[in-house]
Amino acid sequence: MSHTFNSKNDRPWLKESHKKRSNRSVDIGKGAIDSLIKKGKLITYTNVAIASKEIDPEGKGIHPNTIRTNEQLYDYYKQHSLTYKQNQNSKNIKPTLNTDIDIDFRNIKPNRNEKNTKRNYMKLSKKELVDRLFYAEQYIVEENSEWVASHFEKFK
Repeated sequence: MSHTFNSKNDRPWLKESHKKRSNRSVDIGKGAIDSLIKKGKLITYTNVAIASKEIDPEGKGIHPNTIRTNEQLYDYYKQHSLTYKQNQNSKNIKPTLNTDIDIDFRNIKPNRNEKNTKRNYMKLSKKELVDRLFYAEQYIVEENSEWVASHFEKFK
């Protein structure tokens, strides 16, 4: 009993169903993005998915992955998402160490992963490393002077 199946591409009923669902996702997704813009909220995958449930007459909404996989909706998302644009810009611009703010060395964990830490230091520029070293030295000097002062007061 041998069954022969048609090619996977010969499924017109499936193509129609897929097209309907795709169009539904685009309509609901665009509506959700527009409503988020009106409310002044960030356009993120999660926010769009939550807003889509409010817009959808069925109450189902769309999944965040639907935004990524649907080309039309993804293009619309990229046009309006500030977080997407910031992410794209951050890939092009190397982050610099903010010299206005001191680094809080008290928050560094003693059992941190050595390889990851070294890898992160290798990503820094020479200027960033010099700034970080300078702040580390300043922190050590301040802590040592406080320690000496506290011990001196104990012996008075």
